[in-house]
Amino acid sequence: MKEKRPVLPGEEVAEVEEFLPAEGTYEEDGKVFAALMGELELDHDERTAAVRPYNPMAELNPGEAVFCVVTDVRNCMAICEVVAVEGKERAVTGDTNGTIHISKLASDYTQDVGREMRPSDIIRAKVLQAKPSVQLTTASDHFGVIKALCRRCRAPMVRVERGLYCNNCERNETRKIADDYGDVNF
Repeated sequence: MKEKRPVLPGEEVAEVEEFLPAEGTYEEDGKVFAALMGELELDHDERTAAVRPYNPMAELNPGEAVFCVVTDVRNCMAICEVVAVEGKERAVTGDTNGTIHISKLASDYTQDVGREMRPSDIIRAKVLQAKPSVQLTTASDHFGVIKALCRRCRAPMVRVERGLYCNNCERNETRKIADDYGDVNF
């Protein structure tokens, strides 16, 4: 049997002798307190007290599309910081550092990660694995770079027939470009 009611952070919700603290609660001096605003769930069968937030943070799950900023490029991988989950307004919680292995970068052979992604590129990727580490892929047309800056002058790049072009310094560059490059607002 579960008992539910709204609670505020710091509100005493139970005694440790009756209920153990679970997600969204903490114990102090033998009492269980709400750690956040939400709905208290007192589970009489399991003898736990948990608080479920009304507007939870976004968690990464396999199969979800995420937006990332490339922070580093190595020989065999790109390292990214996940900044948002596509379709969710809340910030991402948990581990937000992800990697894209060279074999998961594109559907065809990739020789050099640095030709496909550069630090500061904004990309859309698909989550392959969220735990124990975040593993991503950009191996489909919809995934890849959605915004890039010129390596020389840092001006925004525009999509042209064979890659990206800088109107400022007239430089051409290559990337693993998403099918909707330049049309994404997140």
